[in-house]
Amino acid sequence: MSRTGQLAAALIAGWSGFFVMAVELLGSRVLAPHFGSSIYVWGALITVFMLALSLGYLLGGYASLHRPSLRKLALILMAAALALLPALIWNQPLLDWLFERIEDPRYGSLIASLLLFLLPTLVSGMVSPYAVRLLVTQSRSSGRSSGLLLFISTFGSALGTLATSFWLVLYFDVDRILLAMIVISLVVSTTALLLPAGRATRASPALGLLITLVCMASPAPASAETLLHTERSLYRDIFVYDDGELRCLAFTHFKFHGGRQSCEYRSQPQRLVFDYAKMMMASLYLSVEPPRDVLIIGLGGGTLPAAFSGLLPQAHIDVVEIDPAILRTAQRWFGFRVGRNTTVTIQDARVYVKRAQKAGRKYDLILLDAFDHQYIPEHLLTREYLTEVRSILRPGAVLAANTFSSSRLYDSESVTYAQVFGPFYNLKTGNRVILTANGTLPPIAAVRARAAALAPQLDPLGAESGALLAMFSTRADWDPAARVLTDQYSPANLLNAPL
Repeated sequence: MSRTGQLAAALIAGWSGFFVMAVELLGSRVLAPHFGSSIYVWGALITVFMLALSLGYLLGGYASLHRPSLRKLALILMAAALALLPALIWNQPLLDWLFERIEDPRYGSLIASLLLFLLPTLVSGMVSPYAVRLLVTQSRSSGRSSGLLLFISTFGSALGTLATSFWLVLYFDVDRILLAMIVISLVVSTTALLLPAGRATRASPALGLLITLVCMASPAPASAETLLHTERSLYRDIFVYDDGELRCLAFTHFKFHGGRQSCEYRSQPQRLVFDYAKMMMASLYLSVEPPRDVLIIGLGGGTLPAAFSGLLPQAHIDVVEIDPAILRTAQRWFGFRVGRNTTVTIQDARVYVKRAQKAGRKYDLILLDAFDHQYIPEHLLTREYLTEVRSILRPGAVLAANTFSSSRLYDSESVTYAQVFGPFYNLKTGNRVILTANGTLPPIAAVRARAAALAPQLDPLGAESGALLAMFSTRADWDPAARVLTDQYSPANLLNAPL
């Protein structure tokens, strides 16, 4: 094989590694709207890719025994690209079909991953062993040639992981990225097919790679705090600590960098600590009648469910929490109780809403308060998700959403809510709470009248009507030309850093 052919084989191996990792990362975005983004979904996705690659390595090794050539290697890469086309074209109908028939997200995501990604990944796995065979001409150099190809392929995988997760999803829709992967694969394979054939010779020497590992240690909580409980769940690190009069739940040690997810006064647990929780209570100002059915997405320490349970004893309150460890923590350390008029479902919020939509359940009030240690998960911020949420609101029902008041995501988040719900009230302190309705937004005069009627109930919780009403605004303080967040484009955790 000529030097040009060797370089072409190396390029195909490197690009194949890039291709596989990009598709795997994007696969999580494809599955999330139907099955969530839990560790089970990632487990299913990784299992399918590892299984497919292992079979591909085996088949590629056998295929390389029969007159290996650069032309055949190029055809393998081309076949991998074409095998991804069904996943690009038919993923939504297939996922809808699976969602209707499989309740458990573990098995639903596993079958979806098998159907969408097994074949293109298996064919991609054939590339590396086949390319090794092309470059090995002498037994004494086989180790060096194998090492070189593994280096190139793995380095391509690293680049694919970095480029996709750091940059590509920030600027492009998922389908466009997948389409670009297919097109580039076809261009690379076609170019290789046009090269003159040649017999394999020794591979060129590889350049060295310098890898620097940077380890960052999280500082322990400050000495003024008393750590009561720590636990590593399936999704996060959980910390419960007392800080003077406060008992707090955190998903990170960095308490003073927005790390507290929930706090309560130890002597007055019914009194709200955070401003955002008080603003969420203002959702009742938009309801003409007391809500009968309430949905709360995100449990935390149980502050909001407990407050609404006390205020609305006749209502039924459904709480959705993805992490069973959070429920245990809320019950043990924050006195949260399930029963009476409150139930908790352990499930990804996106999946719960889809199931509620399918079952025809309707709510008078929905509160969105699902956060991980960084921000709201990407698949719970999109236009499609908010449309699904709106579909389970009764006419005139109210939605409250806890978000950030200042971040690079602010403009996109705002136009997304506006596109789905129309005008909304914007309440801002450290957090921003969006209050809107499934229908006409109540005028401020009606809001003030309702606030006055509820003041005797809300003031003892710390949610004083005067302070809350002063925050009500419908002014659009965002760029209306900002890009709408969708299932195809939702780089939330890349854009939510404070400005």
